[in-house]
Amino acid sequence: MATIRDISKYSGISIATISRVLNAKGNVSEETRKKVLKAIKDLGYTRTDMIKKTAKKVIGIIAPGVGIHYSLIIEGIEEELKNTDYQMFIATTDQAIKKEQAIIDEFMTRKIDGFIICTSKKDDEYIEKLIQSAIPVVVVDRQESEINTDSVSIDNYTAGQKAVEYLYEKGHRKILFIDGYIYSHQPRKKAFIDFAKKKKDITLYIEQGGVTPKEGYKATKNFMKQKKDITAIFYVNDWQAMGGIKALTEEKINIPEDISVMGFDNDNYGNYLNPSLTTIHQPRKEIGMNAANLLIERIEHTCKSKVKRKILLPTKIIERESVKDISEGKIC
Repeated sequence: MATIRDISKYSGISIATISRVLNAKGNVSEETRKKVLKAIKDLGYTRTDMIKKTAKKVIGIIAPGVGIHYSLIIEGIEEELKNTDYQMFIATTDQAIKKEQAIIDEFMTRKIDGFIICTSKKDDEYIEKLIQSAIPVVVVDRQESEINTDSVSIDNYTAGQKAVEYLYEKGHRKILFIDGYIYSHQPRKKAFIDFAKKKKDITLYIEQGGVTPKEGYKATKNFMKQKKDITAIFYVNDWQAMGGIKALTEEKINIPEDISVMGFDNDNYGNYLNPSLTTIHQPRKEIGMNAANLLIERIEHTCKSKVKRKILLPTKIIERESVKDISEGKIC
């Protein structure tokens, strides 16, 4: 059975333009429309596999995966859609840009009323084509870009500032930052670096980690082999911190008596670790709820502004037991 990609290759016309023809959108010349219709006829393309229109409208959600982080964002979207005439379809990309593009192509052939795209890698060019197809798009948890679409996220730099200032106020001057590879980790790291430059009494170490417990465990073990004196470790997410805590325990290091530990995200299991994990709360469910609201406003045309709306939700420190205050009478 022919697909919309086959029609694009056959006719030399972009997928976005073909989608506009199939969905009776504007901004398509009569000559182009005829070419698309001819290609459809020649290839025997049918739309019997499409999502059937019911009373409900359809939102397509694209995320790198359905781990804790994105599942909470999706939970927020679902909560906001619960009492509306909208239903949602979810597809995951495993952070593969080609897979994301294929999913968007497939969704564009269906009766999708709007997209919420959770991306951690830059794919501006492809999303721009999607926007040009006249389908509303909201992006979440995404790196700053020039694409003209609504977005919802947190200020990762400010969140990183909160974390390093908190550790500094607790008396910590020799701090290890376990890095990751997601874009959001970089502004958090920059906040630590900038603060260390401003406060000359801080020694900041940076060790490359990742996002999983295994990567947090390995990064912590690698650093501990260097025998450098530190009093606190910041992990770029709680999941990574879980592995780090195991590594420290194996090294007979007591938390927080010997080394304090701080995470990021406020995953629900953090309160049940021993000791319970001090962390930065990221309002992921609220991110999803706000994204759903923005998208519905675009679909329903209650917001007609062409200016992209950017929502940055606040973060906060969740203080538990894994960070020790060494500021009184002790010099690091």
